[in-house]
Amino acid sequence: MKEILRLMRYAGRFPGFLLIALLTMVVQVFASFYIPFLMIDIIDVYLPARDFDNVIMTSLIMLGIALGGIVGGIINTYTSQYIAQYATADLRLDLFNKIQTLSFRNVDAFKQSRLITNATNDVLRVQMFFTMMLRIVVRAPMMIVMGLILALQTSGLLSQVFYITIPMLAISILIIMFFAYPRFKKVQVALDDLNNVVLETANAPQVIKSFVSQDHERQRFEATNEQYRNVNTSAETVMAFAEPVIQFIFNIGIAGILLFAAYYLNQGELMINGSPRIGVIMAFQNYSMQILVGLMMFAMIMIFLSRANVSAARINEIFDAKIDLVNPENGKRPEIRGSITFNEVAFSYGDDGNDAVSNLNFTINKGEKIGIIGSTGSGKSTLTYLIPRLYDVRKGQVLIDDTDVRVMDINHLCDNIGYVTQNATIFSGSIATNMFQGNEDADFDALEESSKQALLHDFIHEQEDHYNYLIKSKGVNLSGGQKQRLSIARAMIKKPAILIFDDATSAVDASSEQKILNHINGLAYNPTLLLISQKVSTVRKMNRILVLDNEGHVDGFGHHDELINTSKTYQEIAHSQLGNGGGYGVE
Repeated sequence: MKEILRLMRYAGRFPGFLLIALLTMVVQVFASFYIPFLMIDIIDVYLPARDFDNVIMTSLIMLGIALGGIVGGIINTYTSQYIAQYATADLRLDLFNKIQTLSFRNVDAFKQSRLITNATNDVLRVQMFFTMMLRIVVRAPMMIVMGLILALQTSGLLSQVFYITIPMLAISILIIMFFAYPRFKKVQVALDDLNNVVLETANAPQVIKSFVSQDHERQRFEATNEQYRNVNTSAETVMAFAEPVIQFIFNIGIAGILLFAAYYLNQGELMINGSPRIGVIMAFQNYSMQILVGLMMFAMIMIFLSRANVSAARINEIFDAKIDLVNPENGKRPEIRGSITFNEVAFSYGDDGNDAVSNLNFTINKGEKIGIIGSTGSGKSTLTYLIPRLYDVRKGQVLIDDTDVRVMDINHLCDNIGYVTQNATIFSGSIATNMFQGNEDADFDALEESSKQALLHDFIHEQEDHYNYLIKSKGVNLSGGQKQRLSIARAMIKKPAILIFDDATSAVDASSEQKILNHINGLAYNPTLLLISQKVSTVRKMNRILVLDNEGHVDGFGHHDELINTSKTYQEIAHSQLGNGGGYGVE
């Protein structure tokens, strides 16, 4: 319960609508209870006395109250929906902003599928609670309290039926909640797993089709789907007991009222002028039914609340997540020229003690072009993640121009680094909007210049809409090379002091790659370039080459000809690509 209460602050942002919703609910509940109260006099007093004037007058009053109840119900429904929609929109936005602040390590811990479930299914359950809150959650207790007061006022004798029905209902609710709550937690975890399988499959259609692994993926999905069905069925099975149990107690209440009425009538009670007080019995039964309906609503609310509380707990877990990588207060914003130093750097992704890279010691000069090479899993990408603080080092220091990146303002640091990943991330929208992500203040001349540097200019001007050419989700209407060139243009429009290419030219041909590198070498501001590549023919064109071995250590740092003689790792890679023809030193 405390988890969902923490999120009530979002509904509290609309005090005016909350007040209107509560007042109109009171009107609606009052109307539903006051009408039976008026019926007592009609049935027990006015009709036996044939006082039709009072019958008509009271009936008109009842009609007016009923109309007031309808108007109150409509306004209550509107304000409840308004609060639910706007409060949830604010919650979803805050959750999205929090997810944006999560470090890579935080995202690794939560997993992408979990975050997707949090932002969709979990938020939806909280939204449903907000909707129910002012229409049912508050209404049900009001119905129970008002019903009990009026029922006791109408007939204390018949009220004895509540000694039976209310304890039975309360015990039933507690039992159902006890068994339901842990099952709902398992349902959300199973949904995370299901989303994870769908996400992985949706992101890798080419791999699945090229390896003809559709059957394997189908079986994997079926297994996860079956697990979700099992836990969901288990939870819904508990829920299935709720309605028949409550209905059974409801019927016991009706039978109890009739039995007590018959008993007391036989004892000479519940009489007026020698006649049974039929109006009292009818009104009491109406009140008792409304009480039981309120209790039934309350029972369903408590069961639903247990589900919403699970979702709220998962959302609050994201809000409470301690960001392990934070922007330092009063972070330094020095002019970044581009020299980079790794001083005894070690880093690991987990807490298992296995370092992805360790004992990294090297210095890269301003404007230097560095090739980075090594076998798969040697830590090449990991090394570059540490420069813009996508992750923080476990040990040592990463310095830019002799300033530790951990004391720099993160936004200032990233503004001076252009990062191009191997798997180009392209967003739906136009070519221009993708490029403006690199520099939102760029003008048309900057678009033209960076597109030429990335060899994307000709493709853009072949399109009818030029820079307004619309790109579909994930860039599916672009080739692999076009996506990489767009990513390069997005990085270069920043005019950063440091450029990092993580195998970013793997999808372009050798001629295009050479032209892109020539453009970078010809830039007036001469950025420092770190280029990860699996190709010796590419890295040997750089000023120096940094070689990493299989354990994430520096195995060599120098020119191609030096490394052939000093680095075993580089020798093996060069041998596999250049052969034994004595071409190691040939440019």
